[in-house]
Amino acid sequence: MTNRHWRKSQSEDFFIKDSRRKGYRSRSVYKLSEIDDRFNIFKNVKSVIDIGSCPGGWSDFARRRIKKGKVIAIDINEMEPIGGVTFIHGSIEDQTLQDNVFGQNNKEKFDLIISDMSPNKSGNKVSDQYKFYNIADGILEFSQNVLISKGVLVMKVFIGHGFEEFKSDLKENFERVSYFKPKSSRRESRETYVIAKNIRYN
Repeated sequence: MTNRHWRKSQSEDFFIKDSRRKGYRSRSVYKLSEIDDRFNIFKNVKSVIDIGSCPGGWSDFARRRIKKGKVIAIDINEMEPIGGVTFIHGSIEDQTLQDNVFGQNNKEKFDLIISDMSPNKSGNKVSDQYKFYNIADGILEFSQNVLISKGVLVMKVFIGHGFEEFKSDLKENFERVSYFKPKSSRRESRETYVIAKNIRYN
């Protein structure tokens, strides 16, 4: 094994082992932690929606950060329960689910949306990107309906087909848009994270 691959392996082993030691459900929690350290996304936050929440690492981290606030986790797959987190099974494209989300927060809008959702890989990168950005467009549209005017959207995106168009859509809908790749992301990954703040037309 080369030194470069050894260092990479050691780094990934650290995040995996440390997440288990601290009781987190996934290593991706370190990405959210880095984003919070950099952008302070949980400041004054009392309500959070986690889209594509399984296996629950981000939902659990959000619960720990806001303590008594409301955390809603949404996924098309079932998720093991987390104390203090309300799980809703289904897709955000479902209007009934959206109504349920509002009902869980006393019909009030939310402070923060987080999403670490990834596409299901078919082997065709262009097709996978297309499918992912269809989902991403849905998350963006959903955010305009459920976030407060000073709300924040944090979500994973992938550089490639559809990325530039999605960047333009974000600029049209949010006053401040930043991009950040955490150190805990795998170096070879095309993922980066959007931190979008302050809805323009709310």
